[in-house]
Amino acid sequence: MSHYQTNHQNSDYNAPYTPPPNGFNNPLSPGGFHMPNPSDSSYYPASNYQAPPFHSGYVPTYPTSQSHRGHSPGPPPPPSSSSYPGVSYQAPSSNQYTSYQQQVSLIYFRNAPVPAPLGYDLPPLADISPGYDPTMDIDKIRKATKGIGTDEAALIAVLAHLGSLPMASLSAAFKARTGKSLADVLNSESSGYFGETLHGLIQGPLWYDVELVRSAIQGAGTDELLLTEIIVDLTPSDRQNLFIAYRMRYGRDLQADIRGDLSAKTERLYTMILSANPPPDNVPVDFQQVENDVRTLYKAGQGKIGTDEITFCNIIINCSRSHLAALCDAYRSKYKSLTKVIKSEFSGHMRQTLLFIVEGAKPKHAMEFGPGVWRDAKLLEKSMKGLGTKDKQLVRRVVRYHWDRPRFEAIKAAYQEKYRKSLEGRIAGETSGDYKRLLVAIVKGGV
Repeated sequence: MSHYQTNHQNSDYNAPYTPPPNGFNNPLSPGGFHMPNPSDSSYYPASNYQAPPFHSGYVPTYPTSQSHRGHSPGPPPPPSSSSYPGVSYQAPSSNQYTSYQQQVSLIYFRNAPVPAPLGYDLPPLADISPGYDPTMDIDKIRKATKGIGTDEAALIAVLAHLGSLPMASLSAAFKARTGKSLADVLNSESSGYFGETLHGLIQGPLWYDVELVRSAIQGAGTDELLLTEIIVDLTPSDRQNLFIAYRMRYGRDLQADIRGDLSAKTERLYTMILSANPPPDNVPVDFQQVENDVRTLYKAGQGKIGTDEITFCNIIINCSRSHLAALCDAYRSKYKSLTKVIKSEFSGHMRQTLLFIVEGAKPKHAMEFGPGVWRDAKLLEKSMKGLGTKDKQLVRRVVRYHWDRPRFEAIKAAYQEKYRKSLEGRIAGETSGDYKRLLVAIVKGGV
């Protein structure tokens, strides 16, 4: 049995279509647990149905962003177009999404559309992904995995280019037609980092993050870097959907599990992050408040002996990205860069997490590529830099970033500018075999 199968019994996406039977117990969590009726209006907070475009470019005057990190009731509209410079993207028509939403509840997770996690299998005939018919792809996968050996090239050709909704449709239809989980079939037919990459693709944005955050806190010690990458950039609605999906999968409370795995200052930091509700990024920057925050940060950090860590963290964690970009600019103009202050005043996981947040909002690169894009390009390079490739980091970053294709194209452009080489070529030089061919195909795109 593959190690992927030890933590769950089913990797299919879940979303409402028809109400589950009375007394339904979730098959995905250990032992199952009773799911609330999806028709209960108290089950989902209104903010869960927000569709936050997770990214938008800054300009020097710090105008309002197109992101929506606060609460907004109602079903999520799809992003209308790419907000990354030089990236061409056109969303499906509103009529297409309206037709889809009448059949399957749609949420956005990290700016990718996915079926809502409600604990029972997607109906195989639901119009999950308008315009995509999984029939031929199912035939190709069955042929590629039938008999002795596996046709890895055929699997790459089918799976590397699918977006989040077609992947959900394929997974649901495959199980309905074969009686087997697509993830289980591929886990048994593939191995190594090639298998890990395929597994991440099949899970889709939400369920892959559920598995990753579990692996970050399970067992001895905590993978602080992985936990930071999964949790810190979540919008309030993303966070709630991750909590719900985690409880469905493991029958546990994610917030309690995270706090229970951390200690002292790190626990307090993540308690603040998990409960943060920053203003929406489209709220205009209050430059008087920026100046106030500059003075407060100085007094809490380099302006005193010792560091008032709580005050410092509270400002960084609870402001919008546009406000933080202006704050970085103003602090550097008056004193020095916030990243240098954090490196001198903090250590360990707290320093790592604060740097991750600030690097994602630094104004120069955010204006050119979008919040966090330059930072994530650097993280991809760190996965490959030095003696040996950090393959687990490389796999999870490529798979996670690629779901938001316009943003991934911006990451590729930032990587090209910083390192004077293509991300595709760099990965090809650091990997080999089917694993290389799969990663390169994902990076090249076609979603």
